[in-house]
Amino acid sequence: MKIRLTDMVTELLETRLAGRVGSVFILVCLILPSMSSAVQPGESEFNTTCIACHTIGDGRRVGPELAGIADKRSDDWLFSFIKSSQAMIDSGDADAVAIAEEYQGLLMPDTMMSDDQLWDIVSYLKGSDGEAAAAEPAAEVAEAAVAEPASEEDILTGQQLFQGETRFANGGAACNACHDVRNDAVIGGGILAAELTTVFSKMGREGVTAILGKSPFPVMQAAYEEKELTEGEVRALVAFLEFADSEEYNQLPRDYGIGLFLSGTVGAGILFAIFGITWRDRKVGSVNKAIYDRQIESRIDGS
Repeated sequence: MKIRLTDMVTELLETRLAGRVGSVFILVCLILPSMSSAVQPGESEFNTTCIACHTIGDGRRVGPELAGIADKRSDDWLFSFIKSSQAMIDSGDADAVAIAEEYQGLLMPDTMMSDDQLWDIVSYLKGSDGEAAAAEPAAEVAEAAVAEPASEEDILTGQQLFQGETRFANGGAACNACHDVRNDAVIGGGILAAELTTVFSKMGREGVTAILGKSPFPVMQAAYEEKELTEGEVRALVAFLEFADSEEYNQLPRDYGIGLFLSGTVGAGILFAIFGITWRDRKVGSVNKAIYDRQIESRIDGS
């Protein structure tokens, strides 16, 4: 009886142990795939800030294609250039100056990310060489906007969106709050950000579309957070900017001096005429003189 009881206890322990081992094995099998598909350090930063202008293995967009960039540049160089390309150019770095010349002075904006985030991006670039970056909604919007030719309706809609005559669907601010385009068709805009008259020549359709679809600029990211432009709005704005770039004869501001002088003169004449009609029955002469005359008359009558 004792032997049988011992055998039963041993069998029970072995069964429980096997069950636990099996459970651990199943848990590991479930965790490992999720670990392999987890977001790499720097990937979210790249897909948030960099992908509007760059790809990794998916062709040149606004800026250089970054596949294999870690083999061409050192980690320190990549870190410094991402942090401030302008500072690198000003320092006379030969590679940075060559890139600026190749892209006709179109500079990558200085980042507001922390040093740790920048190093994460550098690590991501080193570990992602030759692999295409994950598809982003901005890239899909860019492809759709590039694929369809612009119509006159698109140009007019883009013009109205740019200067705020038509509100953006998600409530974003009008473009001319910060930007200006030299064109007689639109009201002058702000000077907070870049002047956009020839932006289409510098960046091309795909570049402008990518910037509007998912801007890499911190100020625009903050301004349009949760207020993204729709595919139709991006297409219309691109159409308008292309049109404004092509209208060279319309890019010089008009001389409004003579017009302002004539309109001021006519306006003043109208105001004087209104004043004359309004006060045509007003008293003529001095009030004090009338009082003096009444006093003289009363004295004469009293005497």
